[in-house]
Amino acid sequence: LSCPYNSTISFVLDRRYSMHSISYFWHLSRLIYGPRNFQENKRAVVFFARAVSNRALFEELYDFFDHYEPMKGFLEQHDPDFQEVMTRVFLFKNSTMRQRLDALKHHFTILRTFFSDEVIHELYWGNGYTLWTSPDESLPLEARLIFDTGQRKEGFLSLYLYHEGQMIYHFNFRFDYNVDGTPSVYIGTIQGSKHGLETTKVLTKKLFGYRPKNFILYLMRIFVQTLGIHDIYVITDEGFYTNSHMLRGNRSKKTNFNEFWIGEGAAPDGKEPWYYHLPIEERRRKYGEIKSQKRNLFRKRYLLMDTIIPPYIAAIKALFRQGFDPVPSAIDEASITDKPADYDPIEAPAK
Repeated sequence: LSCPYNSTISFVLDRRYSMHSISYFWHLSRLIYGPRNFQENKRAVVFFARAVSNRALFEELYDFFDHYEPMKGFLEQHDPDFQEVMTRVFLFKNSTMRQRLDALKHHFTILRTFFSDEVIHELYWGNGYTLWTSPDESLPLEARLIFDTGQRKEGFLSLYLYHEGQMIYHFNFRFDYNVDGTPSVYIGTIQGSKHGLETTKVLTKKLFGYRPKNFILYLMRIFVQTLGIHDIYVITDEGFYTNSHMLRGNRSKKTNFNEFWIGEGAAPDGKEPWYYHLPIEERRRKYGEIKSQKRNLFRKRYLLMDTIIPPYIAAIKALFRQGFDPVPSAIDEASITDKPADYDPIEAPAK
């Protein structure tokens, strides 16, 4: 089964001639991992063994992408590493290959009901889309919707928040059907920059006390609302995929998910053992809930959101497939552009 590594690429790129043969999967494992070190060699062997013993599921994966127009050739020509999703325990704790394949198929099936084929192709083959850029030079922020293959462990799409071109926070998520069969969003992680602590402090001040971590969650909620989705499920500490490894545990997870989610109103869901159910709305505080000395800070924050959210929603809608015109699952105060003359952002207009 051994072969020169430099012959692997040409062999794998055309799987018509050795579809799912043992030799094909061996070459594929070497293409994905390469002869770099002991750990990579070990993963290559594991990939090979699991792929060969689950050839029917790989056949199902290939057949799905072969009939999915915007992703045709993706695994062969653009991102063969994506197939690692099949053989490694990603997405959530103790996930099976069957569950991960179903999750992948569900994600792309739902995705195509929202976005055009051209948009999907750009998300996965190209550079994604900027959904919002701050016009304020003193607040150089940008929100982008992209697929980053390095983030496939927790989801199949990402919402990034950049500051001066550097990632500050991002969500990895996927679309899937919940137990009731309703299209929903499943968030697999929220990650921050390893070197962004000082930047976070500066941005929190410029966002009038709004932490960037909460700001990107707000943007994620607006994204979900605009698509007409009613349910967000967020991964728990217990459900994080690294907990599948008995010895490793969750040592690679640096964030305490549960504390953050609960602080945002999330609660356990009896139908989803590894996820909390998160409200899709972030409710604005009213005068009675804000200390008098902080009311001006909140007023400025809400006024800032009033300028950010309308163009952000417009950018999301610009990606919609023709004929897709969902009723928003919630109406955020900042999305209301027809404000009364006596508008007060704290006592926001009735929805």
